[in-house]
Amino acid sequence: MFDSKYPLAISLAAAAFAHHARAADTPECAQYEPLLTRAELSFKNVPVCARINPGLWGLRKELAAHGIGFTATSYNGYTYDVLGNNAKKQVYNGQNPSYNTSLNLYLTYDLTRIGFANDAQLTLAGNWVDSTYTPANPRVKTVSVFAINQSFFNHQLEFEYGFIPGVRLFYGMALGGSASTAALGPSSVVPFQVGMSATEPTPTVNVIVRDPSLRFYNSTAVTRSVSPEGIQKDIDLNPSGLSFKVKDARAMFINEAGYKQASSASTHAMWLRAGAMYNTSHYTEFKSGEQSDNNYGVYLAETVQVTKPYNDARGWYLDSKIDYSPDSVNAINKAFQVSAFNVGPFASRPADMAAVGLTKSYYSRDLRDATTRYGLEAAPYTLAVTTSYAARLFPGVYLISGLTYTKNPVFSPIHSDALLLQESLNFLF
Repeated sequence: MFDSKYPLAISLAAAAFAHHARAADTPECAQYEPLLTRAELSFKNVPVCARINPGLWGLRKELAAHGIGFTATSYNGYTYDVLGNNAKKQVYNGQNPSYNTSLNLYLTYDLTRIGFANDAQLTLAGNWVDSTYTPANPRVKTVSVFAINQSFFNHQLEFEYGFIPGVRLFYGMALGGSASTAALGPSSVVPFQVGMSATEPTPTVNVIVRDPSLRFYNSTAVTRSVSPEGIQKDIDLNPSGLSFKVKDARAMFINEAGYKQASSASTHAMWLRAGAMYNTSHYTEFKSGEQSDNNYGVYLAETVQVTKPYNDARGWYLDSKIDYSPDSVNAINKAFQVSAFNVGPFASRPADMAAVGLTKSYYSRDLRDATTRYGLEAAPYTLAVTTSYAARLFPGVYLISGLTYTKNPVFSPIHSDALLLQESLNFLF
């Protein structure tokens, strides 16, 4: 399922656990951390020491000797509306029992071994996703990342270039709060409406500038928009993920400025950011049917650690976001989300995470007007409240259970409320 709160929940909880476990000594598996991908700037890696068999039966040591890193993850999910809103024609994820599975493989290579400057690293990743309800979770067999990350001046200047989804570089997907994606899929997220790539990579050049403390930053990317006809159309036109051009998809510019610091014994984790997106692609306007000159969007977001009971990454966090885009061409044009999550909620469970959140996404007024002109009813918004718990069963094995109440799970016709039970069993190698 494309609800990235799952891997993010695991990443934060596993990172906290690995830090807790390394407090007394530094295990051999920690030496492989530099070979984890650095391409996905807005995501936190799951530490090698928190994965299934960190040495991979000797394979990781053998690969590391040649400058190669390897990781694999498998997410396997189930969603069902326990209110019994089953229908012959399914119109939202979980209305009928819905299953999804994904396999993600990552290879990294230390490019300094062949003459690249500084800490240059190549990431090559592949992604296979299957689902019984594809509008919310598109089927994908694609290269997901093919990019080089390289930094200069003690990481004050960083470059990322190649093929990579925009969501891996910007925004920071929600933890426990973007529950509307459970029913509506990635298309319900405003930056994806505007054209930011989500499931398929797009050719991208990203430049990040940081101050000497490495906390303040400005990140600017020139990339290609996804197809103005939507994520599924983009997948159909670019199944490999490596096409420079896609019909009607033009240049897109993204800028994000922010402040980011990690949790330590003396500091709370904090990530504040503001972003703007400008898409030169032409979109069909809902009212006139004419082509727009462009598309754009803006967002504000913050993720802040508010308690620190163990002087590390564990504790309560607050995560919130506000998004806006024009309602003339974007079906969901504004949204806000607020959530709270606890990393290591119990002293005896340092690798678990609990979360609760609310998301409200507003449907375009222009689209609603166009819909009602045909005598159809249309929902003004979709609202979701979710609670979830990520439990570490064994090293590298997580069970994530969630319950999401969704009002207006369908845009048109207006549908009764849904209560979605979500279970996901995840394996990290």
